[in-house]
Amino acid sequence: MQTVLVVEDNRDMLEAVTAALQRDGFRVRAALSAELAKDMIFEDEKIDIGVLDINLPGESGIELTKYLRDIGITAPLIAITARDALSDRIEGLDSGFTDYLVKPFDINELKARVKAQLRQVGGGNEPETIKTPNFSIRPKAFELKKKGKEIALTKIEFRIMQKLMENNTVMVPIDDLIEFAWGEQSDLINPPIRIHIANLRKKIGDTDFSLVKTIPGTGYKLSDV
Repeated sequence: MQTVLVVEDNRDMLEAVTAALQRDGFRVRAALSAELAKDMIFEDEKIDIGVLDINLPGESGIELTKYLRDIGITAPLIAITARDALSDRIEGLDSGFTDYLVKPFDINELKARVKAQLRQVGGGNEPETIKTPNFSIRPKAFELKKKGKEIALTKIEFRIMQKLMENNTVMVPIDDLIEFAWGEQSDLINPPIRIHIANLRKKIGDTDFSLVKTIPGTGYKLSDV
């Protein structure tokens, strides 16, 4: 189980982010301040990724990030902040953040950013279980279930569904979906993704196209809410 360090001084947001990540199978270490986060790290330095608010009481998220880098923690770190100025982004990235998310944000976008960062460092490629309100998928077991009932898919359909579930309610660009589903072959062929999407819709009972939505000319989005 991968560990996410979440540091956010807004208790409601901290609880919402923690619950969302736990539902996706992550172990979450939550702290309301940089000082509390340091205490947690002193007890156990295992961190696979961090989600840190920049505007914390006491030490800032940027100061915490510099501390984490100084003690040798190389895990990806996502900054969350209300500040959107270019200078703030540059300062955050220079201090050691690997991604930046501006408030207010959708919780599903945060989850997608976490998983994307983990994929880039070679972690989280195949999570044990991904869940949305009506579906659960186990990549290693090649198993998709809708409300507990298993659905048989082809390999390509399964990979498409996995990518859409990882980004539930967030649009996935067509190129990203093709690259994930076809892998190395995506550069060698012209994948008929629309046919596979149509077949996937039939198998998951998406008769009115309300689950897998087409964003014309851009991508697809799973809207399982």
